[in-house]
Amino acid sequence: MNTTQIIAQLMQIERLPEQQMTQRQTTAQNLVSILQGLNSKVSSLQTAAQALIPDSITKASVWQSATATTSDPTRVTATAGTGAVPGSIAFTISSLATAGAAVSIGTVGDTSTTKVAAGPVLVGRGGSAIGLSSMDFANTWQSTSATHSVQVKTASAGATVNASGALASTINIVTGSNDTLAYVLDGKATSITLAAGSYTPGQLAAEVQRASGNAVRAVIGANGNLSVTSVHEGSKATLQVTGGSASALLGFSPADMATAAKGADGIITVDGTDNTLDDVRAGGLVTLNGSAQAAGGFDQWSVTLAGGLRQGSATASSLDLGASATLSDVVSKLNASGLGLSAAAVQVSSSAYRLQLTSTTTGANSDISLGASAFAGSTLGGTQQLTAGSDTVLHVGTGPGAYDVTSSTTTVKGLLPGVDVTALKADPSTTVTLNVAQDTQGMADKVKAMVDQANSVLHFISSNSTWDPTKKTGGPLMSSSLARSLASQISSAVIGSSTATPSSAGIAVDKDGNITFDQTKFMAAWAKDPASVQSTLTAFGQQISDLAKQASDPIDGLITNQVKGQQQVISDITNQIADFEVLMTQRQDSLQRQYASLETALGQLQSQSQWLAGQLGSISANSSSSK
Repeated sequence: MNTTQIIAQLMQIERLPEQQMTQRQTTAQNLVSILQGLNSKVSSLQTAAQALIPDSITKASVWQSATATTSDPTRVTATAGTGAVPGSIAFTISSLATAGAAVSIGTVGDTSTTKVAAGPVLVGRGGSAIGLSSMDFANTWQSTSATHSVQVKTASAGATVNASGALASTINIVTGSNDTLAYVLDGKATSITLAAGSYTPGQLAAEVQRASGNAVRAVIGANGNLSVTSVHEGSKATLQVTGGSASALLGFSPADMATAAKGADGIITVDGTDNTLDDVRAGGLVTLNGSAQAAGGFDQWSVTLAGGLRQGSATASSLDLGASATLSDVVSKLNASGLGLSAAAVQVSSSAYRLQLTSTTTGANSDISLGASAFAGSTLGGTQQLTAGSDTVLHVGTGPGAYDVTSSTTTVKGLLPGVDVTALKADPSTTVTLNVAQDTQGMADKVKAMVDQANSVLHFISSNSTWDPTKKTGGPLMSSSLARSLASQISSAVIGSSTATPSSAGIAVDKDGNITFDQTKFMAAWAKDPASVQSTLTAFGQQISDLAKQASDPIDGLITNQVKGQQQVISDITNQIADFEVLMTQRQDSLQRQYASLETALGQLQSQSQWLAGQLGSISANSSSSK
């Protein structure tokens, strides 16, 4: 007997209920997949609808959206964000933000064997912006802190003499007639000669500064009059205009020249300690007190002035370079310091290397300096400025009220409310206009996106609710009252109510049940009555959003709950199948034992049959021989 085949056939009959359970499980799994797909589409519909609803906190919405353009995208690009409102502004780009860089004054012959430093180095950042070209340790230094703050609380100023007389629109300077200006600068009498020619007030101010050898700065003030200021700043700086053939022409009266003007001191704070500077000039070496120490006295700093002190902040960090650091060691430690700089050993000839530092950020406070004391005794020396860090500067206007807008990066945020511009090319001679207009196209796109997503939901429900005449089966959602209700409510929302009719803004339902959007009608309605369109479509968006949330909420949405219910069904059937498999295993074991016993019995009967046949054969043979 082929008992294996018999058992297999019997087990196939026994497993018929499992096939039914598996079919139910597959049907439930397919329904879960369809419901999850519907849930995803309805969730996307909610997101699209929310774009039409003003934010409950910021009140920002698509109805306030704007678009920003510039007259020259090769020089400036613009981006409108939240809060952008229509407007316009014209400006020139004076400069682009750059990163500060420094280079060692001297060189060394190799990078790996020659000792260039011993002990700590003071790394300064942003010093140039406040008027410092370098920062270093002085002889008295006890601080163990690694970071230090430097702040100019009060800017210094030069001695200024203001002319009280107005300048003519055109000033003619004639050699030997009206071409000299006399003044006393820091106690030293000086007379300068202006070049003959015809000048505008601004040109004449530039000529005064040129003729002085840039010892004084000359500008035209907001009142249109000339002001002359000493480059030397602090209370030790003095300036008095004393006469000259050009003094009256330049607007200086006897009262303007009666007394000497004095500069103003600057106050610079280092780690909380104020230092007053009364003699501020480029290249000046000054010792500053830092934080007080418990042992008495102060940390002392040695700084080199880059010019006048200007309000702002800088930082300094001490970094231990090791007992006998080579240039390669210095580069590695600086790069690993996290101080916002990139260091490199640059080979400038066959046996000469310089240390070069570049800030990883841009802006006027991105300048870098290394204190020279760390490299004392080395041919490397200290560092000097290679590239000045600079801000992006947009210059607005040409008259007395003209002003600058600055940014430490090439992007200037909030030039107009909610609008950022990115400068691409500096060109002080070319005016660029930024225009911000209401983004009606963006509004239309948001409305269309919601309509498209609503159609996607309706089409999904429809395609999964059809009857297949060939297979005589309906789609997974054909019997779903939830799906039918959802489709009906979406269509009803489009029809609207007596107080809000989306069709007035271009949204309607066609004869096939599809939702349509007429952008031309929307634009016309917006141009005629934007408040009405906003009110109608906001209400429409809110209705769709609430409907979608009720259906697809991840916690208690109607579709979500149906998915959970079907998943529970799948889980129950899975457990039933597992239990049934245990029974089938036991049944198959029982059949195998029964048929094994049957085979044993049949084997024994067959052996007995063969023995009897042998015995009968033997008797028959004996009988034949006896005859």
